[in-house]
Amino acid sequence: MSKAFTKEDSGGDDVVVPPRPRSESGEKRYITPEGYRALQEELVATQGPDVGAEGLTPMEADARRKERERRAQQLAATLEEVRVVEADASQAGRVFFGAWVELEDEDGARTRYRIVGPDEADVKSGRLSVESPLARALLGKEVGETVLVERPRGSVEYTVEAVDYTAR
Repeated sequence: MSKAFTKEDSGGDDVVVPPRPRSESGEKRYITPEGYRALQEELVATQGPDVGAEGLTPMEADARRKERERRAQQLAATLEEVRVVEADASQAGRVFFGAWVELEDEDGARTRYRIVGPDEADVKSGRLSVESPLARALLGKEVGETVLVERPRGSVEYTVEAVDYTAR
């Protein structure tokens, strides 16, 4: 039987996880100061004692250790690849990276997002990647302006209701 179809362990525990690819333009990926701190804190926690490993079988504990090591490598690589971007007071009133944007859709529903880097994006938490279609459409817009965004379920129009750069 070909070795490709067997479940032998090659013995290579050193798995190198490359960082996420650079953005389309080849530039470093942007991140907010809060996002950078969160990744640093996660890296420290990942490298610290594993308090959740108690009661695991040796095989489960080994798998968990490897996963923590993989995540630590990934975080360290990401922290080297990103560029921290501070809010600029001159941007007030316009949507740029790091802005909190309140939007109203055509049905009157309001949502609030922060435009962040792809490494810290989490739509459910209100953090929208600057690389997303909605964020791209919003960049440079002011309060009162509208954007039309194409989605799989059809296009939707949003009106910019508020823009601010204060940390929340």
